[in-house]
Amino acid sequence: MKFKKIKIEEEKDELVKGHLQKADHNLKFVKSTLDLKEFNDWAIVSSYYAIYHASLSLCALKGYSTKDHNATLLILIKEFYGKKISYEDIKMVSTSAIEKEDILYYVDARTERKKASYSTKMIFEQNEAEILGLKAINFVNKVKEIIHNL
Repeated sequence: MKFKKIKIEEEKDELVKGHLQKADHNLKFVKSTLDLKEFNDWAIVSSYYAIYHASLSLCALKGYSTKDHNATLLILIKEFYGKKISYEDIKMVSTSAIEKEDILYYVDARTERKKASYSTKMIFEQNEAEILGLKAINFVNKVKEIIHNL
């Protein structure tokens, strides 16, 4: 907050809904891109942004908006990663907390998105793009479940 990368948000409901719609929009693009089998780099980028927008919706749910990917990740960890409970506890309440693997999906997707966006490499394995696409779908669905149950 000191560096203005996180701010308190008043329009929570609109942002939650808008970011989820954007996440779904990105997932549709991922599917259509994977069907073409030529633009796997953009499928990876779009998968990441589906995860990112779902994450932004969780931030908004807690009354925050962020202007930075790292700030978003920090809010996810602070607000949703279980504190002082075991992994088994996290699994039991998975409808109200993001599991460790979901946080790692976010980090992995961000790394792959950077490679796909900024490298000169154009050929990415179809399998790599498909796996990240499935992780994005799972993450977005998990976020929807969390929002629905709160």
